[in-house]
Amino acid sequence: MTASVLRKFYSLAISAFDKALCELFIGAFFFAMRSCEYVKVQGTRRTKLLTLRNIKFLRGRRSLAHADTNLQNADCVSITFEFQKKESKGDTITQHRSSDPILCPVKVWSRVVQRIHNYNNSSPDTSVNYFVYPDSTTHHFSGKELLHRIRLAAATLGEQELGFDPKRLGLHSARSGAAMAMYLAGVPVFTIMLLGRWSSDAFLRYIRKQVQEFSKGVSQKMISNERFFTISSDTRSPSSSSNRSLISNIGSNFKDTIRPLANVFRQKSVY
Repeated sequence: MTASVLRKFYSLAISAFDKALCELFIGAFFFAMRSCEYVKVQGTRRTKLLTLRNIKFLRGRRSLAHADTNLQNADCVSITFEFQKKESKGDTITQHRSSDPILCPVKVWSRVVQRIHNYNNSSPDTSVNYFVYPDSTTHHFSGKELLHRIRLAAATLGEQELGFDPKRLGLHSARSGAAMAMYLAGVPVFTIMLLGRWSSDAFLRYIRKQVQEFSKGVSQKMISNERFFTISSDTRSPSSSSNRSLISNIGSNFKDTIRPLANVFRQKSVY
């Protein structure tokens, strides 16, 4: 999942239904959400679907009411995930506004929240996937509806542009795409883990080394130190045998460290 797919999805969304679903998906992307947190999916899940009460907007230190006409001008939006897959409760994540007119977490979530808030029968417990047609018919966005539109947007861009078959996109695309986007932007690993609510290095399976931009700038950094001097930790001249022992120890520790990561990167890519 890339920002270009999100933009294409938005440009193709003509009806109020499609526009609302698109904005919900863009909002989910910025918070690396699991699909069951924002749309209806099959099967029983431990993770709770988000409701209006879980979303808070701030301007400076002041909290803004959902009915505030300046909600889209908030500085940031915070979402509290009450109960998650990893069984942690009350996990609050905050994203600040971007300068982009479309791909901005504050703007898209303000539109989602105010659209639902303006429905006659809405309440703080109304889920974020709620939609009301002009004839007052109610509906809850589903994962199946979303997946069809994501793949259509990707297919419009084409495999040559994206480098993968649009049919490989799944409902986990917002989560995996967010991880990859943050990595390519140079966001520190610990920040990716905290924003995406990963409690382990499991998110590494979303970092795809086959992406062209994955190693951008690495070769230049590798030659940034033309020379480096190794300071001995022993006052005596290191013998060849001690060097061999040191190398042997480093090799063993290095293998123990790198094997789990190597196994992660061998897993099938998630788009």
